Amino acid sequence: MSYHILNLRSVVAYVKSRTEAASLLDVTGVLAAQEISDGNLNAVFRVAEVSGPRSVLVKQGLPYLRVAGEVWPLSQERADFEARSLARQHAAAPGLVPRPLWHDHEMAVNVMEDLREHTVIRAPMIAGIRLENLGETIGRFLAATFYESSDFALGSTARRQLSAQFQNVELCDLTEMLVLTEPFYPPPNRNAYLPELQKDLNDLQADAPLRTEVARLKHRFMTCGQALLHGDLHTGSIMASAPDAQGLSNIRVIDSEFAFFGPMGFDIGLFLANLVLAAISQAGHAPDPAECQARHTFLRRQMRSCWTTFEAEFRQRLGSAQSPSWREGAFQDALLTSVLQDAAGYAGCELIRRTVGFAHVLDYDSLQPDAARLSAGQQNLKLGRQLIMQASALRTYDEFEHAVWSELGYAALQPLQQGET
Repeated sequence: MSYHILNLRSVVAYVKSRTEAASLLDVTGVLAAQEISDGNLNAVFRVAEVSGPRSVLVKQGLPYLRVAGEVWPLSQERADFEARSLARQHAAAPGLVPRPLWHDHEMAVNVMEDLREHTVIRAPMIAGIRLENLGETIGRFLAATFYESSDFALGSTARRQLSAQFQNVELCDLTEMLVLTEPFYPPPNRNAYLPELQKDLNDLQADAPLRTEVARLKHRFMTCGQALLHGDLHTGSIMASAPDAQGLSNIRVIDSEFAFFGPMGFDIGLFLANLVLAAISQAGHAPDPAECQARHTFLRRQMRSCWTTFEAEFRQRLGSAQSPSWREGAFQDALLTSVLQDAAGYAGCELIRRTVGFAHVLDYDSLQPDAARLSAGQQNLKLGRQLIMQASALRTYDEFEHAVWSELGYAALQPLQQGET
């Protein structure tokens, strides 16, 4: 079938035409489609039985950036990268991503498990919903997917062969420009920001040492293929079921079309930065100071849990690495320190990009009035600059945590209660 853009009617016919669907849906009965597109890139449909409980999710790569329209052409090849990465993630971390069902290269379609009971977590977290296993789950996902795609698990030959399947040139270029270049330089660019932030942005773009550090991070992003990354890991690419009485939920990572081989700290930094963005914005979202502080404590706990879980599980996996070189304790210490430093630097870039670059986040953009958004934006930029400049000197997660939370007004951090780390 040659490529054409699916709509509510044609997606039903498409699903019925596929032999794979026969074991997943009653294709002889009536099926109904619902468009549930929520991201920047793709069209997404739920195709469900009218008289039964079953459904599938159909995701199609459009020939342009969905958020921008046809003025921003984009190759549908990203659907192939998502199919390959989702298969690898499902094998390495089963139950933490949607189950892949089929991939159609010609139609740029991926069909996968429909997470009907799940919701993208960004908006619920803005509203104060607490997912107490969020950080731990993402830490496990990162440890598993990174290790299983690395030299440590595969050996250098197999890792190089695998990385050749993820030359995600177009979307890597998008990240290099929108996250690691344009926010740090004057026009021409695609930046978007409050006019009142112009002076802060001018000061940031005039900071030559900052630009040098960002150039280093950009070069590392382009050349350091440590493991297969998600490539766009934020709270808009994570879904969760409703939390139970203990705050626990079923959490899945979605939308891996940006997948490529890069520095492990990039994914970690993006995730941590999005929790920081959530924390900074809570001054304008929480109903009172006490609730704001409670939400900050929750976010701090999830950030720490993500790092400590990742660090412990990745180190444990290194104990069975192919080469004895990778089982050296001092090497592991140095490796994980460098990952933390990368994470801090990329977190800083993400804070800045989501404030003055192209494609912000709802946490920040939904703040009202503009004065609240301006205050949060200035805090995002200040902390982003600090993290970038301090990243290379960090040695422990405690130092990273202090750098973040002291900027949010917690000069003397109280230790988290037992069971909260």
